[in-house]
Amino acid sequence: MPGPVLIVVASILGFYALQSWIGWNWPVRFGLIPVRLWQGDLLGLVTSIGVHGEWMHAGSNAVGALAFGAPLARRLGGQARGYALFLGFFLICGVISGLGYALIHPESSIPLIGASGAVFGLIGAATRLMNPWGVLEPLRSPRVISMTGAWVGVNVLVAVLGFDPATGVRGIAWEAHLIGLACGLLGVGAWLRLWGIAPAQVPSPGPWSGPPGGEH
Repeated sequence: MPGPVLIVVASILGFYALQSWIGWNWPVRFGLIPVRLWQGDLLGLVTSIGVHGEWMHAGSNAVGALAFGAPLARRLGGQARGYALFLGFFLICGVISGLGYALIHPESSIPLIGASGAVFGLIGAATRLMNPWGVLEPLRSPRVISMTGAWVGVNVLVAVLGFDPATGVRGIAWEAHLIGLACGLLGVGAWLRLWGIAPAQVPSPGPWSGPPGGEH
């Protein structure tokens, strides 16, 4: 498992352990409260990513990052630069998802907390990179369309039910999930080009690799 992914997982779980130990009202102190955001409190866009409501909430986000972070981390490389670019992409998706949620609910005084928007950014990126070579697949790829449709369907179900059927967690900000997913889907290509990450190459079939298009 790539190092940057482990850093994100450890941070999610570690911050919640600290949160539980100290016992402050972290959601109010560090959550993203839309009303407060529009009054100039921008810090919540970042700090809210590290705050979770319970172990199930933190654990599900940690599992999501662990499951879907690897394709992007591998494309960005294992050097210090790759670590920084991975963590930067994660945070940007989290900030954009929080900002989008605040635009949809500008009068809300309920704190938005959790790394879900950022994790869905990783899911969006993985949707386009999850192939044996890490090639960026086009948005119109049948696999990308089907996976995106599945994630949209899951979040629509959460919106209708009012809770996550997999974890039982209520008060899910499904809008932030979808914004983070869109950020990952649409932004991963621009992020790779911005930092000059060379396109992945699909190896040509060799004499022992079978016919083109076959299983290897």
